[in-house]
Amino acid sequence: MRGRRPGGHFFYGSTPTLALADARKLLGFARAGLPVVLLGAFDQALTPGVPASGETERLRDVLTRLLALPNVVRVTEKTAVGDALATLGVTPDVRHSVPSTLLNAHRVTADADYYYLVNGKHAETVKPPVAAIDHDVTLRRTHGRDAVPYLLDPWTGKAVRVGRYTRDGQDVTLRVALRPGQTLVVALGRPGLFGDRHGNRPHALSSEADEVLFTARGLTVRAGAGGTYRTRLSRGRTATTTLPAVPAPIEPDRWQVEVEDWRPGDGPTRTERVRRALTLDTLLPWSSIPELADSAGIGRYRTTVTLPGTWTSSHGALLELGQVSDTFRVSVNGSEAGPCDRLNAVVDVGPLLRRGTNTIEIEVATPLVNRLRVSRPEVFGGLGRQEYGLAGPVRLVPYAQKTV
Repeated sequence: MRGRRPGGHFFYGSTPTLALADARKLLGFARAGLPVVLLGAFDQALTPGVPASGETERLRDVLTRLLALPNVVRVTEKTAVGDALATLGVTPDVRHSVPSTLLNAHRVTADADYYYLVNGKHAETVKPPVAAIDHDVTLRRTHGRDAVPYLLDPWTGKAVRVGRYTRDGQDVTLRVALRPGQTLVVALGRPGLFGDRHGNRPHALSSEADEVLFTARGLTVRAGAGGTYRTRLSRGRTATTTLPAVPAPIEPDRWQVEVEDWRPGDGPTRTERVRRALTLDTLLPWSSIPELADSAGIGRYRTTVTLPGTWTSSHGALLELGQVSDTFRVSVNGSEAGPCDRLNAVVDVGPLLRRGTNTIEIEVATPLVNRLRVSRPEVFGGLGRQEYGLAGPVRLVPYAQKTV
């Protein structure tokens, strides 16, 4: 049995093989100080193919010298590789506070360290399925000691300085919360790298509040309940912030829905749009609504919520959409909330809300499979109806926030 293994060598049965030229290169790298971990019985290694006379003996002589070096370790089990690297002083650029499905890629430019973080790979097919994560992550920086972390939103293109984190030498530790399959980009770079005006301002090391973030007004604490919160800042001061009472979450109980049902037109490049209007007391996927069971297209959902007279500029709210498929966009009182991450259907609509009545609109664009099932049954008839549309539950979850 012959199979490819990491590191560019092969295994014939349980015996590794390595070209003599490659072994000499490894010996040169190791003598120059490179830590090396060899997985397998390399003291018994063979040359690949049919060796020349004396070639196997020369290979083993090189490997004997390689294995004698203090910065070379040989292990027999793959699970021992991590510990072997650690004994050689090789530590990961990313560390988790708890075991995690978080994956990463690290790239370095002249300006910053960039970390691409994703919670799991192919989250829909992994067994057991990937779960949401929420834990501390420590990232190593290679740039100057004044480097600060920024969150780069791949959906909006915005770069925002992180409000709460700690630094220890070359390490920066921050909280990462991601749903299955969701991604995040963290940049560690000089203050002001992305043009923000918060680059040199102190940040929070810890806080009793739910969240600490940089807003247009500065370092801001946010919580889902009123009260007094203490925040320890990076320059030694502890700030105390009092937030006003926060209204209870609101779950709208009636929706006006306008649907564009897309159907094949009278030509191969033409689409017929049939419009429907419904009133829903309960949000359901289109497949569970008789009038929309085989529909596909665009649905526009509209509802109103009333915020109390105590609502002030210190208040805001997150709009939780629950189950929604496929892509969507949100507007409040006629203003769009901006691009939304479809893997995390929670939108901060705080700046768009006002005291009294507010109109919320959610536009959902569905795939076409449900319509194709009936319009092209010879191709798609074997597919079951898909649960498209806005199924919720939708909640408006208020918060209060103030600058520190």
